[in-house]
Amino acid sequence: MILDLNAIKRSGKTQADFFFEYDTDITVDIPKVKMLSPVKVQGRVFLATDGTAEVEGETVFTLKGACTRCLKDTEKTFTAEFCESCGVPDGYPIVNGKIDLKKIVDDAIIINIPVVFLCREDCKGLCHVCGANLNDGGCKCNNK
Repeated sequence: MILDLNAIKRSGKTQADFFFEYDTDITVDIPKVKMLSPVKVQGRVFLATDGTAEVEGETVFTLKGACTRCLKDTEKTFTAEFCESCGVPDGYPIVNGKIDLKKIVDDAIIINIPVVFLCREDCKGLCHVCGANLNDGGCKCNNK
């Protein structure tokens, strides 16, 4: 996931596309949910004449685990976009003419992981008395 800006410059270009997949080590803080590998990343880098660069693109990642409300086994794919400056103060570093995209991509994933993991947006969850899955209809415990 290293982007070699010097190689792009040597080719006479000021921009280049990239695509890669990688196994992430990001831990999901939602109980009983994990990130599946590989994570897919595609994007483009734009080189500036002052030695800085802009990196933009998107990453696609999949979470699998128990729905936070009803505990149903669920797998959902998410897309996280990124657009970052490199080689500028408060930006991502350029070291020896190279950008390590892992930090940029991992940061984009982390800020796009949901707080709760739902099987569907309108999940009704479980009855708090009998534990029936309310997505499958009403429960039989007469709980109002």
